[in-house]
Amino acid sequence: MKLYPEDLWRQFREALGLKESPLGIYYTNDKPEGTTPKEGIHGCMIGLLQNVRKKGETVYFDKDHFGCPGGAYYMGFRETPRPNIEYFLSCGIPGEMEGERYIKTPELAREFFKKMKPRTAPATYCIFKPIEKFSGDEKPEVVVFFVPPDILSGLFTLTNYALERTDGVFTPFGSGCSAILTYPLKEAEKDQPCAILGMFDVSARPMVEKEVLTLAMSYSVFLKLLENAPGSFLETESWKKVFKRN
Repeated sequence: MKLYPEDLWRQFREALGLKESPLGIYYTNDKPEGTTPKEGIHGCMIGLLQNVRKKGETVYFDKDHFGCPGGAYYMGFRETPRPNIEYFLSCGIPGEMEGERYIKTPELAREFFKKMKPRTAPATYCIFKPIEKFSGDEKPEVVVFFVPPDILSGLFTLTNYALERTDGVFTPFGSGCSAILTYPLKEAEKDQPCAILGMFDVSARPMVEKEVLTLAMSYSVFLKLLENAPGSFLETESWKKVFKRN
């Protein structure tokens, strides 16, 4: 079974000038061949995704191999990122922990986590791999692009065009991993899902190139982008001016 129409994918990729494959993300109980972090805490999971982006490898996580507690939480392997997370995210605790000061008060941070509630991981492993490497019955739940601003402008415009709305992309506050997985999964449950613009997390930014942001979406939205690229602004002179700069 084909994951997507090959001809549409080729046209889409060439019209946007994509220089790297988007990543597909899914859960499975079958242990894959690939790279996983060492057991316990070993840095931001976004950094490990460079192996997928630059080397085309499969990277996977589970409840014991997760990179960082926040990543484990947002992937659905933990019920909380860490003890006193509301203080860590805001003002800290004198003599005990430095606060990130991303949210002004612990009370506001508590409200954020009441609303966040990532979906519990539905299987043992959370898999990230290039979209071209999916085969057989494999299907991603989420597709995420790591792209510079010019290509992002094309993806942003095409998303709204394909969804036939002008608010088809939004940018909620959250970690880098929540922007590429947790929020898109929440959107996937809706009748009219949006795409999520992300990687504004100051802590995750050092793990990606300075000119890169993300656009993540449910698989259903990804297919709509492929289907709607022909006949869109991607065939106009306006886009060609942007395209030539890449």
